[in-house]
Amino acid sequence: MSFLALMRWLEATPERYDSGMQAITLGRVAQLHEAVAREAVPRPGCDVLEIGCGTGAVTERLVRRGAHVTALDQSAQMLEQAKLRLMSAGNAEIDWLEQTASEIDALPRAAFDSVVLSLCLSDMSTSERHYVLSQSRERLRPGGRLIVADEVRLRGATRVLQSLIRAPQWLAGWLLAGSVSHPLKNLRAELEASGFEVRHEQQWLAGTLALFIGEPGK
Repeated sequence: MSFLALMRWLEATPERYDSGMQAITLGRVAQLHEAVAREAVPRPGCDVLEIGCGTGAVTERLVRRGAHVTALDQSAQMLEQAKLRLMSAGNAEIDWLEQTASEIDALPRAAFDSVVLSLCLSDMSTSERHYVLSQSRERLRPGGRLIVADEVRLRGATRVLQSLIRAPQWLAGWLLAGSVSHPLKNLRAELEASGFEVRHEQQWLAGTLALFIGEPGK
């Protein structure tokens, strides 16, 4: 079942974002965040670029596992919530950047062991996703990998059911925030078109959320 059509509304109220996401995903988003952090930081000391850090839910887990994190988000309000959340961690290993995902082209190439995009690609246009993914590939060191988690579109008859369930949430999100996120039609194909080889795929919430791990192709 899809619950993420209200993401945009929650993003407009950062102080309620975490509790709202927990409620509409029946608590599964916390497990997804844990899985993302586990895959992004296989060992302490990894350099991780997190694109669209939001309120810092994944950032907190990355730091807890010993990563040096460069966390960026275009929302000053979201970044403020993230900094408050990580205050107890000292922020010593976090570089906070207020900028759009497309601006990662200003970051050094081959500087990160992992690049993380959690629940943010579905907010971008197709061309922006391709650019951000291609630039993410350039930011990875040899042996580095991309970790992506996002809402995906179901296929076949279940897609109709997903659309029916999503419709009232989509309408509510649009009325409240003026825009909504869109499930990704074929995230695996987009990753491959951006130069990644998909090494692992995991489904969540009856297949409406997906976690992908990719490595730069030869």
